This record gives sequence, C-alpha cells and structure tokens, in this order.
Amino acid sequence: MTTANLFLELGTEELPAAAAPVAAEALLAKLVELLDTAGIAHGEATWLGTPRRMLAHVAAVALAQPDREVVATGPAWKVAKTDDGQWSKAAEAFAKSQNVALDALESVDTAKGAYIAARKQVIGRPTADLVAEALPGIFRGLPIPKRMRWATEKEAFLRPVHWLVALLGEAVLPVAFAGVQSGQTSMGHRFLANRPVQASSDLAHYQQSLMDAFVLVDPAQRRKVIERGLGQLAAEADGVWRRDDATLETVVWLTEWPAPLLGNFDTAFLAIPPEVIFTTLRENQKLFLLEKPDGSLLPNFLGVANTLQESSRQTIADGNRRVVSARLSDAKFFYQEDIKQTLLSRLDDLDNRIYLQGLGSVGDKVRRLAELATHLAARLCPDETRDVERAAQLCKADLTTKMVFEFPELQGVIGRYYARHDGEAETVATAIAEHYQPRFAADDLPSTAVGRVLALADKTDTIVGCFALGLIPSGTQDPYALRRMALGVLRMLAETSALGLSELIDLAIGRLPVALQDKLGAAGREQILTFLRGRLQHLHSATFAGDLVEAVLEAGAEHLATVLPRLQALDALRQSDGWAPLAAALKRVSNLVKKSGAEVPAGTGAEAALLTTGAEQALFAAVSAAASEVERLVTRGDWLQALQRMATIKPEVDAFFDGVMVLVDDVAVRRNRLALLQQTAGLFAPIADFARIAA
Repeated sequence: MTTANLFLELGTEELPAAAAPVAAEALLAKLVELLDTAGIAHGEATWLGTPRRMLAHVAAVALAQPDREVVATGPAWKVAKTDDGQWSKAAEAFAKSQNVALDALESVDTAKGAYIAARKQVIGRPTADLVAEALPGIFRGLPIPKRMRWATEKEAFLRPVHWLVALLGEAVLPVAFAGVQSGQTSMGHRFLANRPVQASSDLAHYQQSLMDAFVLVDPAQRRKVIERGLGQLAAEADGVWRRDDATLETVVWLTEWPAPLLGNFDTAFLAIPPEVIFTTLRENQKLFLLEKPDGSLLPNFLGVANTLQESSRQTIADGNRRVVSARLSDAKFFYQEDIKQTLLSRLDDLDNRIYLQGLGSVGDKVRRLAELATHLAARLCPDETRDVERAAQLCKADLTTKMVFEFPELQGVIGRYYARHDGEAETVATAIAEHYQPRFAADDLPSTAVGRVLALADKTDTIVGCFALGLIPSGTQDPYALRRMALGVLRMLAETSALGLSELIDLAIGRLPVALQDKLGAAGREQILTFLRGRLQHLHSATFAGDLVEAVLEAGAEHLATVLPRLQALDALRQSDGWAPLAAALKRVSNLVKKSGAEVPAGTGAEAALLTTGAEQALFAAVSAAASEVERLVTRGDWLQALQRMATIKPEVDAFFDGVMVLVDDVAVRRNRLALLQQTAGLFAPIADFARIAA
C-alpha cells in the first residue's frame, strides 16, 4: 500500500494563549476522524503549535480509500414483486436509483423480514480529494471562543489567517480558506527571522527548518527551555522560582523562541501580603516570583521574552519593572488604607450590598451563615463554637475593602491578613481564608475544624438559596458554580459521621426567608438532594465502576463517611474469586424482594414453624447465625469483613433457589419464604443494593 505523510499548518496573527492549544489539538482530532471515517489507514498522528501557527501531522497515510462493497436495502420483497412474479414499479425505481440492473437485485433477510437489496462495488476516492474538500469545514468547526473578521474578508476566524500549508507527501493539496490559498511556504519568527520557510511533510526536517528560523514549534520543547531558563536565573539570584503551572502554560503559548529574563522591584513592596504580589505579577504581567529557601519572597521576578537580543530582554525587564512598581504601589496604598478600619467596623456596609435578588443583602447572607455555622459547630466542633461564630460574622467583611475590589480573587485571603492585623484569634483569621475552600475540584479542603464548618455552612446556604430562587444548573450552564460547591460540601461531609446529608440541607433550608421556604417545599428539597446525590455519583464514578457506585448509593447516601469505605470494600470483593456467582445470587435475592415488597411489610421475620423444606431451614439458620456478626462488623466499619461474612451464606442461597419454589399458592408459605429472602437481603442492605450491580 502506497502511503505519504499528511501535513497541515495554519498560520495566523498571534492566537490567544488559552485558545491556541485547544484549537491545535482539535484540528488534529478532526483530521484523524475524517481519515478513520473514510476508512483510510494511517500511522502516528501529532499536533504542534505556537502563538502564530497550528500544525497537524499524520504519518503513513494511505493515498486512497480502499475499494469496498456496499449493500443498499430497498423495498420489502413482497412489495418488490407483483402477483405474477415480475418486478414491481417500486423495484424498478430502486434499481434505477442505485444504478444497477433489475436482474442484479437480490433478497436479504432483516429483522423485519425479506427485503430487496443492491450490491455494488465502490471505488475508493483519493485521500487528497477527500482531505482538500473537508479542510475548510474542519477549520470552521474548530472550538474557537470568539471569531473575528478582518479587512474585506467574509470568513470569520479566531485571528486573521496569513498562510496555509496542506501537503500529502510533497504534493500541495488545493485548499482555500479565509482568502488564503494553500501552498508550501510557512514563515519564521516574526522579529528574529521574518522570512519564508519551505514546509515539508517530513516533520523532523520541518521542525529543524523552523528552528533555523527561531521557531520552536513543539510546546513541550518550549516548556523545557522556559523551565530550565527560569531555574538558572533563579539560582543566579540565590533563590528558587515559585512554580505556577497556569502561568507557565500561558507563557509557553505566548512565545515562539522563549528567552527567560530576570527583573526586580523595590524591597519596600515586600511589606504587602505575598499573595497580592503573586496575583499582581501573574494576572497582569504573566511573571513568576522568586523565593528564598525558607519560602519568603525575594524582590525579584522572572519573565519570558520572545526575543534573542540581550538589550531587548533588558528593555522588556525594565518595562515590566515599571508596570509592576506602579501596580504594587497601588496595592500598597489599598492595603494601608484598608487597615485603618477593622473588619468588625465594616459589617454595616454589608447591608448595602445586594447578595442575590430575593435573598437580600450580603449582610443577610452573613447572618444566615453565622446562625447555621454556629448550629453546626455545636455538633462538629463544640469546643470551638465561639471561634466559628466570630469567623462567620467577619468572613465576608473584606468584600468591602479596596484590595478585594481591585483583586476579587483574593477575597478571604486578604480577610485573613486584616483579621490578624485587628488582633483576631489565628483560628478565626485562618477560617476567614479557608471558608472559600475548596475553590475548585482538586483544591484542598479547609485544614481547620473552624474553617470546615464555616465552608460547609457557606456553600450549603448558597446551594439551597439558589435552588429556592430557581437558579438551578442546567446542561453546561452553572453561573453560580453550584456543582463545584456541591462537591465541596460532599467532600467535607465525608469526613464526619456526626452529620447527615438531608439533615444539613434541612438546617440550611430552615434559615431561608419563610417565603422562600414555602416556595421550595418538599419537592424543592428533594430536588436539592437529588442534585447532591448526582454530584456524589459523579465524584465516585471517576474511580469506581458505575454499577458499584449506584449499588452503594442506593443502599444509603445519608452519612457520607461510609460511602467511600463501602465502595472500596465492594470493589475489593469484586476483584476476588467467586464474585460473579455471588453477585448473581444476591442480585436474585434483591430483585425478588423488590418485586414482592408490597406483599411482605419491611422488617417482617420468617417464622421457623413455616419452613417446610431443608433448603429454607438451612438458609434461615445461616442468615440467623450471620446476622449478629454482620451487624457488629458494620457497626465497627469493617465493611470488607462484613461482605466476606455475608458471602459465606452463598451455598445456602443457591440451594434455596435450586430446591424451593418461592411464589407458591399457599399464601402463608409464600409470604414466609419472601420474609426469609427479605431477612437475607437485610444482611447486605446497609452496604449495597445488589439489584443495581451488573451481572
């Protein structure tokens, strides 16, 4: 089979750093999807890119689709033939549409009966034609956040397109997009080598050609150059650079030939909280901080330029110093002004700030939060109730400060510094910062009991309040980040057995305005719990099989501290020998009990006098013997041992189903046998609902 490398490069004005890698990766994915759908064999696929270009390379691509046989189905056989055995008008029309002779039609059997069919040989199309036709549509379908038009061009794209390379081997594919015709010419670095570069479908050769033009087209290679350079410059300044992967990823996609640089700022700015300095450098200038070995800051920063010349880098460093100094001067002023007023004195200002229409002001939010948090503290950390109450009172006060107005992402963090300045207890100051945690899915939970209680109360109040207002996540829409908050609530609840999920929701609902409580009602309460259980299932389905998660949650999701241990125990049992027959047996028990639940009230025990066969007597004895031991193990939290003890009754369960008819006509005997199965199901009911487990 003859093959050639397929190579694409779309050259543009500088692309946004967040969008460039997403678009480049999607370009390759769509190209591979095209080849796979067309049945075109190919080798390894690679995507690369810089701020000015996105590349897709597929090795060893077959030059044509394989020839294939196609069977097209037409009308039913009984419709295709007339009473005298001749082809009907319907058959003739079908044959004409398929461009085959009537005599070539045949009968094929389908699930709906016999149908006529036309069998045809289709010659595979050239790969070059297929790709050339598809590329404009692929470019238009890239996941781009915002499109623009330029000059008189009608085609919209992320940024103006300047060149397009499309090669199959060394042959140029005829493609036009956004006013640019494909060719074999790329461009070097905008400033260091702004000249044409001959493209090649030999990826290694082309990468070298671009390197000669000061372009590192591989983002992984640029990352290594940046990391190595930052490390060397940090060492020269007797420090280490504070790793910031988000900013690192950004600067990788801001440069084609990265050149790290070192700058500095006035030591007077070190009096500002380090988080402010970090945020200023990262958000505004995409710079990195330097630290001493003890973690304290150095008055230096590291940046990444896109140029070779030392003079240019020094000019860039000096420019960054001026901008950083101006912004840090502002931050220092904000800090000095803010600390003239205590957090406690700012509480009245919270009543003038709307929280959500229908839920009152931020002050109203704080009062609900304080009441809920204090109640929870009495259950979860009674010795720290006073600190919880104080932290709840002050936790939103920094929203009125100049610093948070300028840096909203520092809410809570700044509050901690101001609380310390005011002389508040360290537990209170820490809780003010921690109550926003976890801020994202993989973020740490609050490290202190006071912080956890405050975070739990804050997030739960937000969830129930939004649901009461009808602000419910839908599809990809979640403007109030309720899904993220729900995961935080669930993770924190999983660390305590002293509080149940529905109990927490009821406590939070009870502190909403009465009108909203009435609006929410029982249906709204259940909607909130369903939402939270869905997030819990999503949380654990990333680690465990979906049927096991369903089985465990169906058995009980009120006390979340038991969910993960039960899942781990059930998963461990699934890995052991004999799992499949055991699961099938217990699933059969669960299904029978569910189907006949109305006939035998829950908790009904089997009567020994009505057990007439040896098999049911043996099962009754086995269940009775296991019950107390299983209950003890469950109470102790030895879930795996409890499951293993339950597994020992499998022979009796099998013998029961092999030798006993459950649904007999004798009502008393039937109910007694169902009660026995209910007792059997009751053994494993606290751990998992085996009816939910796939056979």
